[in-house]
Amino acid sequence: MDERNSRQEGLLNAILFKSERRQSAFAEALARYGVACEVLDFGDPAWLDYDFRKIDIAIYFPAFEYSSNHPLALYKVQDNLRWIHEMHPHIQMFPDPAGIYYYNDKYRQYLCLKGYRFPTPDTLPLVGPGSLAEAERTLGFPLVLKNRFGAGGGAVFRVTTRSELRDYYNLATMNLFSRGFLRHLSRLLLTRETYFQLIKLRRAEYPFLSPPLLAQRFVRHDRDIKTVVGDFEVVEAHWRRKASSTMWKVNIDGGGIGEWGFVPEPILRLSCDLARRLNVRWLNLDLLVNGEALYISEFSPVWHHYRYKEQESFVYKDDYNIPMPLDLALNLEEIIVRSLVAAAKVQSVAAGAEGRNRDSF
Repeated sequence: MDERNSRQEGLLNAILFKSERRQSAFAEALARYGVACEVLDFGDPAWLDYDFRKIDIAIYFPAFEYSSNHPLALYKVQDNLRWIHEMHPHIQMFPDPAGIYYYNDKYRQYLCLKGYRFPTPDTLPLVGPGSLAEAERTLGFPLVLKNRFGAGGGAVFRVTTRSELRDYYNLATMNLFSRGFLRHLSRLLLTRETYFQLIKLRRAEYPFLSPPLLAQRFVRHDRDIKTVVGDFEVVEAHWRRKASSTMWKVNIDGGGIGEWGFVPEPILRLSCDLARRLNVRWLNLDLLVNGEALYISEFSPVWHHYRYKEQESFVYKDDYNIPMPLDLALNLEEIIVRSLVAAAKVQSVAAGAEGRNRDSF
């Protein structure tokens, strides 16, 4: 009988990978459920020699190693956790291994949504010089241009002219002698924020863009919605509204107004359909609403929550219709750990039964 099947039934062990965000909160949640927890650090090569056979749960809440638009910003998630899952598929993990491949990569998300025929705004990857004219012809101006990598509305641009589109394309294809690149670099270096990042944090916005850029039809809307799917049900959703008529992005960090209000059934159904298609138990989606039309803009296996008092712009309306109470849904660590513990117990019982069956022969 192997080590996992010989352990005391019901006793779970977890690995919590060191991270800049939420590590202590996840440790406290695991302790509340009586889960023994060790901390490993991807920055220490010793994690490679750890015996994961005795582990039931693994959690890593990622922080960007570089700026969010850097190609290597999340290599620990996309490489290390996927390797652990491949070698030890019994471990219940967050982020969900089925969704890690798509994390922070808008091009991979686009291929997925297009391949599975989910509704998205008309999109054209800029894969060569000819695609610039095609984007102008089929999408028109203004259009939205997205860097392949990025989070929180960063590296997303509203492009209004052919020359702007060409400048961004040159930036992505490393045409360093173009006027567009020189203007972009000068703009970065002339901001106090960039100097602070360079000198104090040793992190600056990645001064290049990563191909292929995604040109997307500009969908006029005054609000969009973020949904969180947990165990294939929507557990939280909030609208993001414009704070002024001049805004065209409604990200909360960019000044958008958050609102917990009524969520129509088609939004709930579309969110769950994508999670089921990908077999991802935890998924965050951004959806655009234009009249009766719904479009999935982006999705991610990791998300961030604003609690009631973290953003004064958030409001709550009495018609909010998500069954999970907000007090619980906004406790990100609690709902994730609770889900992982339940799944790990099922896995442990199944592994024990399989071991006993083998021993009986």
